[in-house]
Amino acid sequence: MRGRPPFFQTFFSHGFRPFFLGAGLYAALSVAAWHLWLSIHTMGGALSDMTIAEPTHLWHAHEMVFGFGAAGLSGFLLTAVPNWTKTERLHGVGLFVIFAAWLCGRAVMWSTAALPVPLTAAIDFAYLPLLGFLIWRKFGANLTPRNTVFLVIVAVLALGNGLYHGDRLDIVPGGMSTGITTGLGGLVLLITIIGGRTIPGFTKNAMTRAGIEDGLPTQNGRLDAVCILLVASFFVAFIFDAPGPLAGGLAAAAAVANIVRFSLWRTMSVLNQPIVLVLHVGYAWMIVGLVMMAFALGFDFGSEVAALHAFGTGAVGTMILGIMTRASLGHSGRRIKASPSIALAYVLISVAALLRTIVPQLFPSLYLELMLASATAWIVAYTLFVISFAPILLMPRQPNPRASER
Repeated sequence: MRGRPPFFQTFFSHGFRPFFLGAGLYAALSVAAWHLWLSIHTMGGALSDMTIAEPTHLWHAHEMVFGFGAAGLSGFLLTAVPNWTKTERLHGVGLFVIFAAWLCGRAVMWSTAALPVPLTAAIDFAYLPLLGFLIWRKFGANLTPRNTVFLVIVAVLALGNGLYHGDRLDIVPGGMSTGITTGLGGLVLLITIIGGRTIPGFTKNAMTRAGIEDGLPTQNGRLDAVCILLVASFFVAFIFDAPGPLAGGLAAAAAVANIVRFSLWRTMSVLNQPIVLVLHVGYAWMIVGLVMMAFALGFDFGSEVAALHAFGTGAVGTMILGIMTRASLGHSGRRIKASPSIALAYVLISVAALLRTIVPQLFPSLYLELMLASATAWIVAYTLFVISFAPILLMPRQPNPRASER
């Protein structure tokens, strides 16, 4: 990259740099726009001119899954896959181009009222297939069944985004809602897979550094496979509108299996290490979502929408924040330890999830006010991330042999 400005060389040296900063900024800015619309609506007002054509709640959900969620996924995969496959990382102009493709998708999604639907669909849809192609190229000869799952996740998100735009093109009736749920299901399935691979390992490392040698976290391959299969089966049943008892039963079975799996990971041993604990909390929110779905679908108790927000706000929001902070510190040569402000951000994401999922069930008359409070907690959490990590993501790596905590 000789001849490139130093900033360009640094910022586009690794996939985590642009995509994690982009994810953090977009998490705060897009929810701030949603917060503004909710505030105006709560006060009985209305916007005379909207830049988006689709219903605001669907736009908000789309951008959380295919904007914020896809950015977090991209930063993770574009950083991890080259490490797994021992291949050259995507950097420089190539990384700039794919990041620009993500940005273009966000730009057109903020302007759907002014742009032709086919143009919006083409620009926004193009990103995920491009990401999948790049990941496939990186795997190359290392494309094993264990690795193929990541291409499947990207394909599921691309399918969901395609369904969303298919609805806007009047090709797939109901595709917006189905597409969003499909994409969210892909992200939750990724959490189920990655969580089972990383959380026990990180917890074991933390315990051994603390001098604890007994009762370390354990993994069970068969149980892991059952958990993944049940989570995938639930989302398939839910997306295809299976009878409530069937979908609810699958959610209950997935919840029970994942509770057993989670119990093997020694969560209580890392209560004083927020950067490890946050991953446990994110996984726990996934289980909460399954439990809420089991009650909502199987017994008509509670809300499916609240359960979806347990998956989205709780599980996805927490896990992405946890992975972004951990990976950014490790790959930039810094000590892998959460600062007080980031520990507060971790707490605020769970506060946002509680205010959006469980508390409204107790105080339904305060639904809109609680949504605003939830959005505020989310915005502050990701603003703290951006303030803390923008210098880290924009500056060159620091040599620090103590940073590694793999």
